[in-house]
Amino acid sequence: MVLLHTQRTIKYLRAAPAAIWALDYCLTLEHEVHMFSSMGRWGITTVMFIVARYVPIPWIISEIYVTLVMQSPQMCSITYQISGVSLVLILLATEGLLLMRTLALWHNNKKIRRFLLASYLVTAISTVTCIAITFPLLKSACVSTSTQSNIEVVTRLEHLLMGVFINTALFEFMVAAITIYHSMLLRSDDMYTLCTLASTLSKGSLLYALSLFVISVANIVTFFLPISGGYSGITDTFQVVLHGVLASRILFDLRDADQSKEDSFCLSDLQFGSHTVYTAT
Repeated sequence: MVLLHTQRTIKYLRAAPAAIWALDYCLTLEHEVHMFSSMGRWGITTVMFIVARYVPIPWIISEIYVTLVMQSPQMCSITYQISGVSLVLILLATEGLLLMRTLALWHNNKKIRRFLLASYLVTAISTVTCIAITFPLLKSACVSTSTQSNIEVVTRLEHLLMGVFINTALFEFMVAAITIYHSMLLRSDDMYTLCTLASTLSKGSLLYALSLFVISVANIVTFFLPISGGYSGITDTFQVVLHGVLASRILFDLRDADQSKEDSFCLSDLQFGSHTVYTAT
């Protein structure tokens, strides 16, 4: 009975994120249509949005397929490879959109911008490297029998995946810290009349960075659960889907901010009708 309950819980946690993605897609479809209808040439920001918006579909399908369908070792390996590639694309796109928003916040500080770009590059390289290392191990992990050797391989895979999520969590924490620092600078310069602290924190990506960071940390904690119970990394599907959802909302928020231009100091001057990202000077 306990084993049956565990299996049902695992299946639910793998399949439930599909409902979250579908609900958010329906709620924001109007924003997406309006954004693309008023957009000119595509740029890197648009590509990141499309990746974060739609690549979760193959990720969700592969995760559900692995959980619910009995597969041959070869098919299992292929499915996990699709899942791994999807994971890399989603995380890079999500962190990339977060980077774009933070770069707009620091439009007048080249040192901080270079530091942000370097941090993102390190995160991207580390993420791709960890996923690439997992590919040769998938064939050994996708076997029907459980031996000590197979358990060691699965444990190594779990550690590599945890490393991927730790990389993104560190980047998100760094973005949140830099955003708080930006707000402190505004306070020291007595800029409340131009931009209140609360507005700067929300417009300056702190809300998104902290949300992504909390989700990442919650998922990382699950990797410390026993592998034998099947709960290790059980919330990774939730994390990836929620990252994609928040990433799309980052772009929608940037677009709304660019159109409203209520505060020329706080809001980025991103031009979504062009392929180039401009910043206010």
